[in-house]
Amino acid sequence: MNQYDESLEKVSNTVKKIDSIIKNLNNKSNEIRLKIEMLIKKVNLKLQDATQLLQFQHSVLINEINYLKNLKQILLSNINSHLYYLSENISMLAVSVLNIYKDIPVNKTKTILMTSKKDEFSKIVSDITFNLNYINEILDNFKKYNEQLSEEMNSGNFHCKTLKNDMSNVYDHINLEYTKYVNDMQKRMEYYVEFSNNVNEQLDNMKISNFYT
Repeated sequence: MNQYDESLEKVSNTVKKIDSIIKNLNNKSNEIRLKIEMLIKKVNLKLQDATQLLQFQHSVLINEINYLKNLKQILLSNINSHLYYLSENISMLAVSVLNIYKDIPVNKTKTILMTSKKDEFSKIVSDITFNLNYINEILDNFKKYNEQLSEEMNSGNFHCKTLKNDMSNVYDHINLEYTKYVNDMQKRMEYYVEFSNNVNEQLDNMKISNFYT
């Protein structure tokens, strides 16, 4: 289970909710348009003036539809853009760490997942999570290898006094980058969830749309 599954679900549900409201507004808009056309065609009754409020109602609904479409586009495009950039940086870190990892014997390597700009945010989040977990796994093994190798050198009276410190410096550098990206990912997902919660609250209180539907 992806640690961000719950966050992804909340964002996805917000998008679905926007789609559902847009669909309902579109249906009402089409109904109003047909009523306007029906009244206008009754030329002998001269009902054009009676359509004025209907036309106003239709204009308001179109405005609401366009607003929601833009909101959805901004939400998805920004999430995808931000996460894609983060995923690229994490992938590059994973590649560099993997090259170091090759110097540690008897270790099987995994394939680093690469993200495409065309991927949906759920796929991007999955790639990021996989690569971060893989880097963390490498860091654990790297730390164990440092302990084992340093102990081997010491017990065999091999004079490599700076070995453990040198390897620890490499570890600390990688871990610092890793921690930065973990925190970045966590804060971004928390923000997207908070934003989605606020959008949901706004959608539940769309008084104008409710009045005109």
